[in-house]
Amino acid sequence: MKYNGTVYPCEIYEATNAQIVSEKSISIITRASTRKQALVCHERDMVCKRTYNDTSLEWKFYTAQVEAFTILFDHAVTASKICSTKYNHYACSSEAAQHEGRLYSLNSKLCASEYSKGNAYHSFRGGGLSYSAPCYIKPNATTSNKDFFSLDVLLQASNGISLDSCNTLVDQKAPVRDEEQQCKTYRETGGTILLNVYWSDFRPFHGRVTPYYYYTTQFLAGSPFQQTVPYYEAFRSSRTLLKAHGIRVAVLFQGNYHQFNLVNFLITVTTALGLLAVATTIVDTFMLYILPEKKRYQEAKFEEEGRNNDTEHLVPEQGQGSEGLNEESANG
Repeated sequence: MKYNGTVYPCEIYEATNAQIVSEKSISIITRASTRKQALVCHERDMVCKRTYNDTSLEWKFYTAQVEAFTILFDHAVTASKICSTKYNHYACSSEAAQHEGRLYSLNSKLCASEYSKGNAYHSFRGGGLSYSAPCYIKPNATTSNKDFFSLDVLLQASNGISLDSCNTLVDQKAPVRDEEQQCKTYRETGGTILLNVYWSDFRPFHGRVTPYYYYTTQFLAGSPFQQTVPYYEAFRSSRTLLKAHGIRVAVLFQGNYHQFNLVNFLITVTTALGLLAVATTIVDTFMLYILPEKKRYQEAKFEEEGRNNDTEHLVPEQGQGSEGLNEESANG
């Protein structure tokens, strides 16, 4: 298989040397360059053109088998508003090691591959294997039940991205390229994956349930990533400067925990009753005055009272009763 990017030699790095860890992210080195430097700017110098001078040529290389690099996720959440109340909800805080999480994927190839291993499911919890996308992939787990994924799985879950895919945004900015080089790959330029961890204790039509979480990934297309790290042999006097390109995995947390609140319940009920009354008024208005068959609706809705003919004959008209009495008196 032909590689589309620039060809460099490979070096095998162990995990501690192939990663750069920060507070909310981890960077896995895919390509790097090193050069030795010596300090040339000292305390007695008032002005320096350069602080360090290179003492060796730049050495560029790829990190071998970087796709197999595994990332461990150990996280926990706390719902501060719930935990601070007098009546604590049973799930005001949770640790990932106590529950099972899964990775959401839209990649059909990844779902089919994990299905053959029995690791691809229809939902973020419960049984039911899924052969096609979308699917939820069960993570690998340590003996202490902590999740870990390989970099290759995270990339595939991010819209099927590969390290050998072309970084099109960088290619557009590149003015000149060798004839044999077809593109700048993410192995060369690096990139960023946003890993979202979603926690919840609620399911529609089920109410509150045992807390659960799942992972979603998003690859920021056209986003190169580079970080420079100095390694000092003798502090400040000599160092090795590492310029590292790699995949940066930034972790974001979101989700909701729930608790019954009487005030919110009453507001919801009264609002629903008010909307029901308004809906009745609107429907009646449409039926009686706007729709084509409004006359039929009016007849069905309102009952028209008519005259009672039998009662009409029994009631004498005004003046008839007095005349009858006068005649009877005269005959008597």
